[in-house]
Amino acid sequence: MDRSSGIVEQWDRWLPPEPHRTAVVEFVARGRASIVQPDADRPPLLMYEDGGSMVLPLVRYGGREPFYSAERPEIDDNGERRNTKYSDVCGSVDEFKRHVADGPEALSAHGAEIAELFDDVRYMIGRMYRRQREYTAFADRLRSIIEQLAAVEIVDRTPADEGLAELERMLDATETADVDRLNELAEQVRAVASAQEQRLRDHKNAALEMLAVYRRVKGPRDWSGDEAEEEGQAGDGGGS
Repeated sequence: MDRSSGIVEQWDRWLPPEPHRTAVVEFVARGRASIVQPDADRPPLLMYEDGGSMVLPLVRYGGREPFYSAERPEIDDNGERRNTKYSDVCGSVDEFKRHVADGPEALSAHGAEIAELFDDVRYMIGRMYRRQREYTAFADRLRSIIEQLAAVEIVDRTPADEGLAELERMLDATETADVDRLNELAEQVRAVASAQEQRLRDHKNAALEMLAVYRRVKGPRDWSGDEAEEEGQAGDGGGS
């Protein structure tokens, strides 16, 4: 099942009518927005990477960017905005500039609408600001994990190589009477392997923590398309 089909299957009952439906599905499939449902009793939200958010069934698309809401922005009981008029700040700014172009009387007549546009702008800039802070925390944690990885020393294999070489020499020379030395050399080899196993666990745990940090910063967003694209580029010689 491709990404678009999966989106339709999961959110079919909440998607807006055509032609907006197809536009929304394609936009989400490209990773430009995510669908989340913080409240099971209310419709899901379409959360744009550019800061806007809209109630999914109310999303509209007029064949141009940005997307817009079929209804005015709504504030829920907890004071968290449920939707913005446009999907990004540019949409709000462009509408404001249209009012400016219509002259001072238009600005006065549309004062309430302009105030809502400005509220939207503050909300979207605030959302993106918080998101940037999340990425900053992500970077800080990654640096800590990288330091943790760098501190894990590679085990010197020389004692194992030397022990094995001496064991082989003793066996070839049929010097098998020195049981204590044979056991000592065997334990010398084992000690290197045991230390390596522990170091590998340390590396693995740090790598798993890095994965957990990535998942936390990703949250509910569907980045599978971006991840697949990066893998394809790497496979085609696009980077190492």
